[in-house]
Amino acid sequence: MTTTQKPPDMEVVNRAREVTQKAIAPRASRYDAEVLSPLESWNDLWQAGLLAMTVPQEHGGLELDALTYVMALEEIAQGCTNTAMTLHMHSTVQRFISHLATQEQQARFYPEVVQHGKLFGSWAAERGTSFTRHPFVTVGIHREGDGYRVSGQKTFCTMAGAASYYMVWCTAEGSEDIAHSMTLALVPADAPGMTVVSEWNTLGMRGTVSPAVQFDDCLISEGMVLGKPGEPLGVGVVEFFSLGYASIFLGAAWGALQQATNYCIEARYLPDPQPICHDPATQRDVAQIAIHLEAARLMLHHCASQWDDADVVTRGLLASKAKYLSTEAATMATQEALRLVGGRAASKSFPIERAFRDVHTCTLMPPSVNTMLANIGKGQFGLLREMYTAKEA
Repeated sequence: MTTTQKPPDMEVVNRAREVTQKAIAPRASRYDAEVLSPLESWNDLWQAGLLAMTVPQEHGGLELDALTYVMALEEIAQGCTNTAMTLHMHSTVQRFISHLATQEQQARFYPEVVQHGKLFGSWAAERGTSFTRHPFVTVGIHREGDGYRVSGQKTFCTMAGAASYYMVWCTAEGSEDIAHSMTLALVPADAPGMTVVSEWNTLGMRGTVSPAVQFDDCLISEGMVLGKPGEPLGVGVVEFFSLGYASIFLGAAWGALQQATNYCIEARYLPDPQPICHDPATQRDVAQIAIHLEAARLMLHHCASQWDDADVVTRGLLASKAKYLSTEAATMATQEALRLVGGRAASKSFPIERAFRDVHTCTLMPPSVNTMLANIGKGQFGLLREMYTAKEA
């Protein structure tokens, strides 16, 4: 496959770093402690033009290449994993709009982001189903007059009660062919019949505020459905979720390593007059964390640099490679950073503690490690394309 080795837009990456350090990172602990959606940070991202990272340029967005996108997202995740995750969910919805929406729909939805700073959530998960093992949803959608009715329950509904629109994965009621009837509906936040039915009180990723939501004959207009039934799984955007997840994992882990490094530079254990960074054992520990994160980052950037020219099957393989290695590296890095600092790191005043909880929570997002390894193995044997063909059959 021929790829275009386009250099990343460092102006955007630096912009993401600047707004994160100045405004987003200082709020992260409050969002976590109080289980709050990062409203102020979303506004900062909008003011910096970063809510429109995946909006086409013709609609006023940045239309970033995949490499620049993951690098910018990693910068934000170093300061606040929750802000980065919600931004990624929103940005992936914008990609679905670019692939599936009509020109009229794009002209309607993109100004909501670019001009008004509105957020779009993405809701797919359901209790008792595994979306990555087999595309299966029970939330139904059926035609009624000039609109549609949505019914059923979703779990892990990120940004519930805070975003302006929610992209809901549905299937035509009564259809036995789930994959080919899969439909994306954009449900406005004020739509009647949509109710939060659980609390959100988790180990980590608390600021994503992702409870369960019930739809009871929720009525939406005809223009709120994206594309045709069956199209969402075949446009190469589902795989983008995993690519962005990888950058978020790494960003949080790099942030933890930086905190541990700073601690080791400043801390002294009496009677030794030297900071503990002079201890060879400490140096080895930091080196082990850094080299694993660097290797995962190289894999992520390699996969992202090939992304825009890749077909759907290749994107599936790239996403699995990036997410698998980032998952392994980030969980190891945050655990070792916690151990390196010691008991002090368990305090809520240390960002390492939050990074540890966030990483060990968000890396549970599908696809699982076993699924990623299976996909990578299929790719090695030349069987991955057969898997995608089977889904389309």
